[in-house]
Amino acid sequence: MLKQKFHFGKVLTSLGLILLLSGSHSLYAQPEPEYYSYVIIGTFKLRSNAERFATVYSGEGLRTNIRQNSYNDLHYVYAFKSGEVENARREVFKIRAKYPVLRDTWLYNGDFKGPHIPSADFVTLAQAQKNVPAKNKEAEEIPVEEVSVEEPQTEVMASKPEEGVYTFYFNAIHATNAKEVTGDIKVFDAERNKLIGTYKTHEKIQLKQPDNGTHRVRFETDIFGFKGAEHIIDLDEIDQLDSRHFSKEDDATVVNFNMVRVLKGDVITMWRVYFYIDAAIMKEESVYQLNQLLDMMRENPNMKVMIHGHTNGNASGEVLHLDMEDKNFFSLSGTHKKARASAKKLSLYRAFTIQQWLVDQGIPEGRMEIRGWGGKKMIYDKHDSQADKNVRVEIEIIEE
Repeated sequence: MLKQKFHFGKVLTSLGLILLLSGSHSLYAQPEPEYYSYVIIGTFKLRSNAERFATVYSGEGLRTNIRQNSYNDLHYVYAFKSGEVENARREVFKIRAKYPVLRDTWLYNGDFKGPHIPSADFVTLAQAQKNVPAKNKEAEEIPVEEVSVEEPQTEVMASKPEEGVYTFYFNAIHATNAKEVTGDIKVFDAERNKLIGTYKTHEKIQLKQPDNGTHRVRFETDIFGFKGAEHIIDLDEIDQLDSRHFSKEDDATVVNFNMVRVLKGDVITMWRVYFYIDAAIMKEESVYQLNQLLDMMRENPNMKVMIHGHTNGNASGEVLHLDMEDKNFFSLSGTHKKARASAKKLSLYRAFTIQQWLVDQGIPEGRMEIRGWGGKKMIYDKHDSQADKNVRVEIEIIEE
């Protein structure tokens, strides 16, 4: 979900409008002002995703509407609109409190032709709008929440930009709350079971058909916290794909994945959480998957997990582990504790580090149990070329 990441800086367009309005002496009613404060509950690249999301939360009691922002070409789903910043800001907190899954709800000030306008500038702009001469009072009184949903403006185009090259958009959507899910999609040559490439969800990609005789490819999700999903297609029959899973939008073939959360009893591996050698301190690139775990825990307050630590072999030695006074999770330059420990103890320290990181993000410690296995449950022989995969952390869903 898009957050307030735009910085307006000098609001030249807005200030120009203020000057124009203040200098006007027309006796006729001006066009309806477009500048308002909106409570945004979701932003989407695809109009169809925005419509699905708006429908879900309309059914949950929110008055949802959709506007496309021409500045960034994103579709904003909003649940409240007002000419007063403070009214909208209060509504942001109300929605966050009532709908925990919408904790990323945010405030947008503007006209959907530019980035968010800082509230101080917006108040000045809104005041200028109120001072516009109008033909009568009724013309100035505009309901703050009644805005019609725009009709979809999806243009259907050919999916082949050139011979043998196809444009795809991998569209992963949460099956329960209709949010876009970020992660990776692996593309395989379906005949040889050979990996062609790994791509991000919600981005257009160009795919050249494999020279495998059939032109069949397989798309597999690789998204932490969700069950795997896949589609196998024949690129020669791309115009005959099942509309339940595929659609056309702009110049791309949209591949839809309905993502289902893992359930009680499922075990998922944090392959992208990395520890320094002989340490229970994580490398910075681990943050991406840690945040995916955090999202999963926040999404379901009833979920409890067991964090399992594993090592490659059972050797013992001196290790570094977390100092509770410092809690430097991602750097060896911080204050850490040294101890002589077995492999089992090291794996327990690593599980403990992840648990404490989650606690620091607001997850109650009682929702997580930890266990260290050392090298008791290795996947490969410790001298195998893939032995590094023995060093891992697994998350078991024990309650949901």
